Amino acid sequence: MNRLYLRIAPPLDPAWTAYQIPPGRILSPSLSIHDKQARYALVCRLLTDAHTMPGSRDYELQWNVKRMSLTVPSRIDEFPIPVLKYTWTLTAREVSKACSAADEQRDDIPMTTTTTPPPVRILYIHGGGLHIGEADSEELSILRINSALPVGSEIFSVTYRLMPDVPAQTCLDDCLSNSTQTQANATRRPKLVLVGSSSGGELAALISQAAEPGTIDGVLLRGPVTSDAPSGEEYVPERLRWLHTSAREPSFRTNLLGLIRREVPRDGLERMPLEAELETLSKLPPTWIQVCTNDTLYSDGVCYAKALDDAGVPVRVDVIKGWPHTFWLVAPELDKSLEAEEAMLKGLEWILETAK
Repeated sequence: MNRLYLRIAPPLDPAWTAYQIPPGRILSPSLSIHDKQARYALVCRLLTDAHTMPGSRDYELQWNVKRMSLTVPSRIDEFPIPVLKYTWTLTAREVSKACSAADEQRDDIPMTTTTTPPPVRILYIHGGGLHIGEADSEELSILRINSALPVGSEIFSVTYRLMPDVPAQTCLDDCLSNSTQTQANATRRPKLVLVGSSSGGELAALISQAAEPGTIDGVLLRGPVTSDAPSGEEYVPERLRWLHTSAREPSFRTNLLGLIRREVPRDGLERMPLEAELETLSKLPPTWIQVCTNDTLYSDGVCYAKALDDAGVPVRVDVIKGWPHTFWLVAPELDKSLEAEEAMLKGLEWILETAK
């Protein structure tokens, strides 16, 4: 893991510097938090619609997808937490055959059903700094995961409550409630993998640490928050401080993510994932982490991988050089975004194979 040390960020990839983010992709600082939440939700839906419409590169991702809106009661106050459940029930060969038969009527592809227990369950936790985002905010990534899973698998994406209306602990509790429910619903326990990006990665990592050993089979993190280094080096374990460079070094900042400022350290949480004891870390399942070099959270992902590796946990790190924080969410049309998504699918494949 020492090879992943970066004192300063490398130059941005020319393909990113040449890309101009369309108006509306980045939220104006002048908006109120509730306006930002509504705006972000709308922009994400429009982006997904644009990239899954007929003729688009990712149109096939939504051919045989079934979505179901559910609620899960909070374990704290019984609040009904909205959840989107994604499933698909046709094999790739069946989809191809149905599409050929239907010619241009691809929306009429018949759905089949299955009564066998799901082979894989994914609990997907969106990012957004615990302040923005909903269950479908990262739907393109969800659809891509969905299309790569065995037939009958399930993805549950959570609309957890957001700051500042609730404390960060409630965000975590909402996701913990869903994790517990996802496991409880299984008639025969499927493989359960936690997936989270950015602050969703923070929540996914904390859930994995809180779970009973053996109940979660893998963790997939993309640009995860794992520390509160911006509030001070004391929030990074001493043994890892040499490796954590990106939080305060200006070269890692971009227009997608600058210096992170919290009103209170750790957003009021008891600890961050990187602060877990070695004994806790040693019991975690295989973990795959994707990091971008031009990201203030670069060191968060690298240090967490180092901590897991030191604890004897199988871990792999995918490094995207010259690109900013979770760029695939705002620019899914770029070739590099597809490359990042495909790397993520390979990471998921590795987790499922390692968990056998």
